[in-house]
Amino acid sequence: MSKKKVNLEILIISIVIVLSFAYILFKKSDRVHYKVPELKNIKIDALTKISISKGERVLNLENKKGEWIVGDEGFKTDKFKIDKVVNIVANLKLTTLVSKSGNYYKYELDSPRKINVKAFNGEEVIREFDAGKVASTYDHTNVKIKGDNKIYHAVGSINKDLDKTIDDLRYKKVFLIEKDKIKQIEFIIDGKKYVLNKSIVPVTKEEKNGSEKEGEPEVKIRWDFNKTKIENSEVNSMLGIVSDLSCDEYIYNGNDLKALEKLFSMKLVSGSSEDSITIYKLQNKEDEKYRGETSQTQYKFLIKKFRIDNFLNPLKKIVGIEEEEN
Repeated sequence: MSKKKVNLEILIISIVIVLSFAYILFKKSDRVHYKVPELKNIKIDALTKISISKGERVLNLENKKGEWIVGDEGFKTDKFKIDKVVNIVANLKLTTLVSKSGNYYKYELDSPRKINVKAFNGEEVIREFDAGKVASTYDHTNVKIKGDNKIYHAVGSINKDLDKTIDDLRYKKVFLIEKDKIKQIEFIIDGKKYVLNKSIVPVTKEEKNGSEKEGEPEVKIRWDFNKTKIENSEVNSMLGIVSDLSCDEYIYNGNDLKALEKLFSMKLVSGSSEDSITIYKLQNKEDEKYRGETSQTQYKFLIKKFRIDNFLNPLKKIVGIEEEEN
């Protein structure tokens, strides 16, 4: 092979290499050509309202002197859940440019699948963005910023915290009592009243097992039902289920429960105060949630059947009500 021919081949190969490198350089991902916007954090105190919409559903959150409310009715919100939403909006961080093609369907940034978020300070919109599907990393979410048609990755799987209903974000606590302060329990089932009274009684020698160790309690709490003596641990275990009770969801339609048959009602007396809870029987055998109401909230609610059964069955046992066979 002539030297001239070899040099020609080397030249051709060199040209191919240079052109390939140039092609790779200029056709590289958009992230090389475009700078990712650096969003400034927003002071949470500056946020007065957040509007979140998906399709025809619109969720409005309003900051009332540091307390966030949801919906036109101004429902109290769950602090843990609402703090997540507020922090996402205030501290949104973009990391990578994903696409500038405008193919929003691929990233679930098309209508009606996108989640549109607007943050207000007074009447001014100070941040607006759309959130799409979670990225394959599961640590990022595809987003589009208002005024920018490109798609970026934002830190975190934020769409699951933004894609919420009013009920999702509401404060669900419906009954909260200090069980140690309860002195009397009145329980009504099938029209019959049962009353448990708490008393302080001396610890007997038999209970001490002959022990006279210094510092051991001389008295204990006991509950009395008719002539039956009930250990405090039994009642405490039962009360532990309802003393800090959250519902599973609220009732928005058909919340007049007066026509329903009561499963049970209970009144807890603590000093001069009284708190009550009423649970209604299932309307259909297939239902998995009881309807209920308490003296601590005006809102009627639904609560999973097994949660109430876990409270009711031990109470029935204490007062001697036999379980019905299914």
